[in-house]
Amino acid sequence: MSWRINEMIPGCLGFEITRLYPDDPAQNIKLASWVAFKGQSNPDWKPQDTGVWPVQKLSWRDLTLIRKRDELESHPEGFRVQYRIRPVVAWQAQLEAVEIHLPVTYTGTPKRLSYVDGGIATQIVNVGNQYGDVRATFTNGILASQWLSNVLKLRGEKPLSELKKAIKDKNDPIRKYLTGQVSATLRFLLEKAGRTQGASLKMALYEFEDKELFDAVYAVKDKVDIILSNTAADKAGNWDGENEPFRAKLKEAGVNKTDRYFNNGKIGHNKFVIYLENGVPKSVMTGSTNWTASGLCTQSNNAVIIDSEELAKQYEEYFDAMKTDTGLFTLPDPTSDKTNNSQSSVFRLRNKFGNKPVILSDGTQVTVWFSPNTLKKNTDKEVIPPDLSAVYSLMRKAEKAIFFAVFMPGYTNNMDASEVMTNIISEAITIGGKDESLLVYGAISNPSAMPNAPKSKPKDPAAPKPAATEPKVNMPATYDRKNVHLVRATGFTSEDVIGDFEKELLSAGHAIIHDKIVVIDPFSENGAVIFGSHNLGFKASYENDENLIIIKNNPALIQAYAVHVLDIYEHYRYRAVQQEIHDQGKPEWDGFLSVGDGWLEKALEVDGKADLATYMCE
Repeated sequence: MSWRINEMIPGCLGFEITRLYPDDPAQNIKLASWVAFKGQSNPDWKPQDTGVWPVQKLSWRDLTLIRKRDELESHPEGFRVQYRIRPVVAWQAQLEAVEIHLPVTYTGTPKRLSYVDGGIATQIVNVGNQYGDVRATFTNGILASQWLSNVLKLRGEKPLSELKKAIKDKNDPIRKYLTGQVSATLRFLLEKAGRTQGASLKMALYEFEDKELFDAVYAVKDKVDIILSNTAADKAGNWDGENEPFRAKLKEAGVNKTDRYFNNGKIGHNKFVIYLENGVPKSVMTGSTNWTASGLCTQSNNAVIIDSEELAKQYEEYFDAMKTDTGLFTLPDPTSDKTNNSQSSVFRLRNKFGNKPVILSDGTQVTVWFSPNTLKKNTDKEVIPPDLSAVYSLMRKAEKAIFFAVFMPGYTNNMDASEVMTNIISEAITIGGKDESLLVYGAISNPSAMPNAPKSKPKDPAAPKPAATEPKVNMPATYDRKNVHLVRATGFTSEDVIGDFEKELLSAGHAIIHDKIVVIDPFSENGAVIFGSHNLGFKASYENDENLIIIKNNPALIQAYAVHVLDIYEHYRYRAVQQEIHDQGKPEWDGFLSVGDGWLEKALEVDGKADLATYMCE
């Protein structure tokens, strides 16, 4: 949520935020807060509320809307909320006092506060995952968070070891929280098929090693037709080690399985499920989530289910073409060997012209693109592939805002322009540079995708290894050029923790932000969202099996994706700024709330954050 004020509030120490339940006011509750005032300390990271420690920002995220305040358990979906935002100052006898009901769990003298006025109330919003004919869900898999650091610390094991153990156990509350509703979404069509006479499933997966998901597939093994691609090579150069155990179990169970081995730089990157009844496609599940414990729990990901016979039929035709194409592949022997397998020209040509937009029963327009969709098999920097042409066209028509969250679309650093692989990051920067009234906000996982990353240099095999005393190269964590603001995934390290904050885990593997999302003008009638398995760079279109979805005319869904992207951006923004301040040797924020109103003066300065708050309040 964001709010706007037009002038200073003298003595303002922040804002108290209360979550209101219009249908059950007895549940009304002040939002939780963990950062104490200067002079106090919260070493055990126990929550108070914003009547004790107010919000010193003009925007805020309700971190406990789904997760309960003191537990890893989640609230059920399907309810309505709104928020009351009230400015507070140090206690004044003539003003209404802020009443405190929570026990003191921190050190230092409690600070008495008063309300400046009655505040404002936001619009009522529906909390759920269903947006007409589309069900959209997101993981909670941001590891660089204080709640996870403290939960893992209480368990007493090494944090990373304890986390990896927790996410493998379907009953562990950490896993249940981190996966959000995505695990249920991935299993939904399988479980529906299990209880429906005449139902069947067609699946195309890239990575598959999560036991809970395997059990769901095994439960309907006689109804499944699956294309399983290979995972990457290990350090010894052997391919598919991650998938092989479950691949063997599928074979043993008699599952109808097609092994699509590339065992090279190309990947079968899809993660979709088609649900059929009596041979008729009815629904499709897709998104960015790999069927692994890491994909479910330690990365930001999304998964959707779309009910549409026409769209499901388009996916089925692609699935069947992929099976035919696999028949032209060479089967590696042993299966861990490298191959030269590549998609055929026939398969590429069928994908080149895209698919007819599908109009759902609620009016939502869905367009799906499948990859590879270029006639050339290797990336050509000069020729924009047709799916990205469609995406770029929408981005160039943006009127007010482009938001995105991506893993690694390609390199956009300060190499010569002729050497830079074009992708949605470079495209967004170019568009934002031409129109400074357009807000561009992006969150990036891979440091090498940051446009201000150090220039890449070819490695000389004969060159000596760097000396241990060679200075560390600090990778930039932010990129700010007027209206363009990018941030990469960053967490607190032992070097830059402040106040009561703890060192955080940043990842449990390779990817951190694994979403592949672009949101355009989410509060406009012409808004759109792009998502899927496609990494939004040239390689995905030229060399991989992918699916990319463009959705229009579903404002609530588009806004849900915008909130997800900005949630990721805001979370990493603070950590990234703190890291850069530390790396540059500049004075750092001390980690505590200000006891004066200077924070508000800074917040009211016209900068990128103010622009975003203004946009969100329109």
